[in-house]
Order: sequence, then C-alpha cells, then structure tokens
Amino acid sequence: MLLTGLTVRTGAALTSYDVLDDGKVEARFAHGGPATADLLVGADGVGSTVRAVLSPQTTPTDTGARFVIGRTPLTERFATLEPAFGSKIAGDGVSLMLGAMRFRTPPKQAAEELAPEVTLPDIRDYVRWAMLLPPNGALGAPTAQEAALSRMEGWHPDLRALIEQADPDNSTLLSIRVVEPRERWAPGPVTLLGDAIHATSPTGGNGANTALRDADLLRRRLIDAVERRQDLLGAVADYERQMFEYGGEAVRHSLAALPAFAPAPEQTR
Repeated sequence: MLLTGLTVRTGAALTSYDVLDDGKVEARFAHGGPATADLLVGADGVGSTVRAVLSPQTTPTDTGARFVIGRTPLTERFATLEPAFGSKIAGDGVSLMLGAMRFRTPPKQAAEELAPEVTLPDIRDYVRWAMLLPPNGALGAPTAQEAALSRMEGWHPDLRALIEQADPDNSTLLSIRVVEPRERWAPGPVTLLGDAIHATSPTGGNGANTALRDADLLRRRLIDAVERRQDLLGAVADYERQMFEYGGEAVRHSLAALPAFAPAPEQTR
C-alpha cells in the first residue's frame, strides 16, 4: 500500500555512497549504475549499509533472546485458542504468544472499495504466534515451525497443530537485536530512518509505528525545505534531533518490556 504510486527500483543492493563536492549524494549498487540525489535516506533495517558508513560506531546489540514468529489461518479449531486480541502461554523455558487478526473487511476487498489503485493479497483471518526462547537457547532447527515444536513436547494438541499448520512463507526465526541512537553524526545530506537507527525489541510493540513516525516527520521537514521555509540540511537536522529523542526512548521501552516475555536462561548442564 505504501509503495503505490512510487517508482521503485528493486534488485539493487546498496554497496556504498559518497557525498560529492556539490553537496549531493552518489549511491552505488551491486547491480546497475549509481544514482545521484539531494538526500539519501537509509531505511535499510537493522543491518543498514548506510548506517555502517554514516555512523560506524552505531552497531546492533544482540540481546541474546531468540524469536520464532509465524502465522496460521484462523480456522474453527483455533478460534477458541484466541478469543481475545492477545494472550501469553508460559511453558517450560519458553513463552508462546498468540494474537488473533480478525478483519472487519478482508484487505483485498477493502482496497477494491476504498483505493482501487492499490492491489492487496487475499489475506483471510489468521492467528499470529510468537515464541521467545531463552537467551542461550540454540535454535538448531531448520524451520521456524520445527524450532517452536521442539519446545512444545507434551503441549495441548491444538497448540501443536497451530504451529504445524502455519504458513511457512510467513514464519521465521530471528535474533532479537536492537540499535540505540546515541552519538549524532555530522550534519549532511544522508540520514537514517526506522530500524536502521532505532531497532527495537518486538516486546515493545512499537517498532513499526516509530518508523512511520520517522517517515511522517521527515516528510513534513522536506516539505518545509521544498517550500523554502528551511534549507535542506536544516530540515534534516531538525528531523534527526527529534527522531533521536523519541527513537531512543522507543528502544529503551522495548528493552524494559523484554524480561516480562523472555524466559529465564537455561542452566548449563
């Protein structure tokens, strides 16, 4: 939905960039020629290539916790598992969290009615599930489903079936890494947005909304620059000042919430 109406070049991984003498930025890619622009925004996630050049001292921190997340169609069998919007099931050394997504109107149908120019996949109601493993819990299993099932011996058959019937394309194993914005880089025509500069733990429930807050704030500051109310570097600096403050708070909030969800480390035998 957010990409609708934009010209997007895919399959062009960024490798590096340079700030040119005229103040513009030249970005170079693994495939295809370079691109030159007035502003480069690194919205390239926790492993950001842009951040590695712009602020090499800002690096991800691995919390040690491991996160298995998946999505299973919400059938009649699973409806009783998640009657509300979210629940937590504590097991032996793991926590399983469930959240039902019940659409008032299926997304594809809603897009056809409200925004015909937007094409959305035909997604039906589902249960989003997530399991947090202990900090030193080895994943080992080749798939997200197998990693979760290996920790669910003796669990209720419906809970095991929920994992077994998950959509493999929407299930994955992740390490929980965070990026906290601390030291500001020198002002210039390159900046960062979202997880590239303030990656949160999923236990905070605030990562995506904080990235959208970045996008809206940067959009408004760039409008100011286009309409000559502020020069470009001043607009970017104003964005960064505010983003560092609330982005850092978002990371700290997410880390403060992590112990309530993460099981205790397993004891070495």
